[in-house]
Amino acid sequence: MKLPQAFLPAALVFSCLAAASLPEEETGLQERRQRAAREFSDGVLLLHSKAVTDFVADGYREQAAFFYLTGLENSPGTILAIDGKTADSWLFTPPAAALATTEVQPGAADAKKLRLGHVVDWKELEGFLAQQALARAKIYYERQTAELPQNLSAKEENRAPAWIQLLQIKWPALEFKPIGGRLASLMAVESPDEQAASRAAARATVQAFLAGMSAIRPGLRQRSVEVVVESACWNAGAHGVSFWPWVMAGPNAVFPKPFESDSRYDHLDSVMQAGDLVRLDVGCEWRHHQGDLGRTVPVSGRYTPDQRELWNAFVAAYRAGVQELREGATEAQVFEAWKKELLRRRATLNSALAKQAIDSWSDRKNIPYWQVHTMNLEAGFVEGALGAGMVIDFEPIASIGGQGYYLEDMFLITRDGAELLTPGVPYTAEEIEAAMASHR
Repeated sequence: MKLPQAFLPAALVFSCLAAASLPEEETGLQERRQRAAREFSDGVLLLHSKAVTDFVADGYREQAAFFYLTGLENSPGTILAIDGKTADSWLFTPPAAALATTEVQPGAADAKKLRLGHVVDWKELEGFLAQQALARAKIYYERQTAELPQNLSAKEENRAPAWIQLLQIKWPALEFKPIGGRLASLMAVESPDEQAASRAAARATVQAFLAGMSAIRPGLRQRSVEVVVESACWNAGAHGVSFWPWVMAGPNAVFPKPFESDSRYDHLDSVMQAGDLVRLDVGCEWRHHQGDLGRTVPVSGRYTPDQRELWNAFVAAYRAGVQELREGATEAQVFEAWKKELLRRRATLNSALAKQAIDSWSDRKNIPYWQVHTMNLEAGFVEGALGAGMVIDFEPIASIGGQGYYLEDMFLITRDGAELLTPGVPYTAEEIEAAMASHR
């Protein structure tokens, strides 16, 4: 979840930061910026690095789009500008004393190293924007969670970050526009170097998932499993978790309930009860790329007869959807394959609960959180058809009888199909029960 950002006083910021870590050759970063310039050719793309540092966090985690276009992972307070009309790029960086950052400094040396047009003191941002105001330029920015009601915001758009709202007041001639999903679409198709990082994140995530699944038992708290997952990511060589694990048991797994965890001190922590199902949704981070994987598992280690029959039908429908994953496929096509297999299985089911679920789930409006999403530096929506080189998660989400049902793997989309990046994880009720029994 994106939280409001603010600068910390310099006295609270640690002064030792690592050197730059570029995700691939500088030429690759330059090509990314050129694509961004073409996408925003009618204006200026203005991105802020993560400004907040937090000494109680496990580490500084950079904003995904800023990292994607700069390769900088330790530069709090820095601002990137890409002029779409000229394809020129500017990095406005605070002096080392302001935020104690040493990763990039103003001057020609760092501009050459990063293949940026200009790396300058952030005080020069004022002159840059003044010139853009004279040209009545468009300024594109990333939206965030609203911090103030609209009547206290600089303009009608109260999801503009505070620093953008201040610029709106100072330069009313500039037209500020949110970028929407346009940058996410640029990030969706991964280079070979990015795919290697996603593969590594996926491998670590498999290990973390198996560790979390083996820790689930009645009478334990959800948080006891979450910390097992966190530890397993580090033990697998990853940079911790890509998001805090969701170990959501019983009613906590029924959407949209899990989203409440983002704004709760206890993260919806509860004691897991026999008979309940758990949404075990985990991911490990590798070189900023994120893993994402999950299953619906029984707290007791065994599904009830109704749960087993329904879960196996759910798995069969999932596998039918996977067969549709390839370049050019759409989410609607994947859903139709999923739905067709569910309906085909209905006549073979004995459970009234399973039949009721299929009657409900076969109507798309009854399962609004069912999705296919991209997974790279962050999760994103798929715009249009799938493209070769995308790493995606197929994630059907549904609920019935006060329990959530969910299944998710990572796939690399190819021209002819999809490569499973998260093998080795059980699917069917019998496979999951056997895997859980082996660790008890």
